[in-house]
Amino acid sequence: MLASLLCFAIPYILLVRILRYQRVKLIPTKFSGDELLTMSPWTAQQIVYESFFHDTPMMMLLGTQVALFKVYGISSIATLLLRTGELKTLHTMNKRLADTSTLIATFLSNPLVGPGYETPSDDPRAAIAIARVNYLHRKYRINNDDYLYNLALFMIEPIRWTGRFDWRPHSPIEIQAIFTLWTEIGRRMGIKNIWASYTEMEEWVENFEELNMVPSTASAELARTTINHFLERIPIQSLRPLFFQLMLTVLDTRTRNAMQLPEPNPWVSALIHWLFIIRAFVVRNLCLPRQKPAIWVQLDNTYRLDEDGVPRMSAVYQRRSGPYYFPQKTGFALKLQNVFIWLGLRSEEKSPGSKWFSEGYRLEELGPIQFKEDGHEQVMQEAAILQGCPLTGLWAK
Repeated sequence: MLASLLCFAIPYILLVRILRYQRVKLIPTKFSGDELLTMSPWTAQQIVYESFFHDTPMMMLLGTQVALFKVYGISSIATLLLRTGELKTLHTMNKRLADTSTLIATFLSNPLVGPGYETPSDDPRAAIAIARVNYLHRKYRINNDDYLYNLALFMIEPIRWTGRFDWRPHSPIEIQAIFTLWTEIGRRMGIKNIWASYTEMEEWVENFEELNMVPSTASAELARTTINHFLERIPIQSLRPLFFQLMLTVLDTRTRNAMQLPEPNPWVSALIHWLFIIRAFVVRNLCLPRQKPAIWVQLDNTYRLDEDGVPRMSAVYQRRSGPYYFPQKTGFALKLQNVFIWLGLRSEEKSPGSKWFSEGYRLEELGPIQFKEDGHEQVMQEAAILQGCPLTGLWAK
């Protein structure tokens, strides 16, 4: 029995190890030496796509979420976010998170087209998403260093978390690709004084945090509001203290001090770290690689027409905090949903419907409700400049 088990297990583990490293090993064969040496945003995006959506999606997503939270430790950023009022209620916070993640995932996933960059696509969605972010940001006075810090965290945190806790760290080529892609996005956002290298960026961040990540009332208020929002999504109340410890554990000491949060329980923190390490071991040795990308936005051109005949995209999954932009159920799926609601296994309030904009979304409309109808023409004009040509297709109309 044991011999039979070993005869199956050993070849399986070897197969997993071979296939696990296949994508990262194929990078030098997919691109020429010149393409890797003078990496264009399109080359970088193809490399990042493999790691972000196939090899290490969980830790890169966690790192991105930590980045979105960590910026609250900077008083000027926290003060501005509180002033917008978008993070004061569960409803506005949920929508902001849904829209922010949709815009970011869109310009990371869709081809970053532009003057001087050869790509096999003229899809305008990445350009529209960046233009919409720019339009919304211009409504507030944001200093360039705060922009730079946000930009840096979107690179540093996913790379750090993948290196610490995923089944493999990013390769030097992948790190260069992440840096090339995000700095190009930063330039398209009009951010100035962008670093020339990843190492220079890391040094800049360390100096910036030392000067600016200090305890403040705004950071503490925003951190507590966000943590409470997250904990309220945990249906089993007895588990909420554990998840609170998880949130404390993923933050470094300097960030916790700036947000006036306590140190995590050392025993719980050690347990969480070991769970991450065990997961990495299991994935590296026992799990076959992902065949389909773990994408978070629609990449094809399927669409749904709203009541005015306007093409709209749908969310690809239902968010636990609220199924924004997810289609309403019909037929048997609707009957099954109603059964789950009747059994108390699903909330009727958090079922897809008009309050969650289940008709779908247009990129030029995303953002706070009060700006939904604003700036469409300006967004499309700027997107055409970013694209380097007139916009065409469903999403340009």
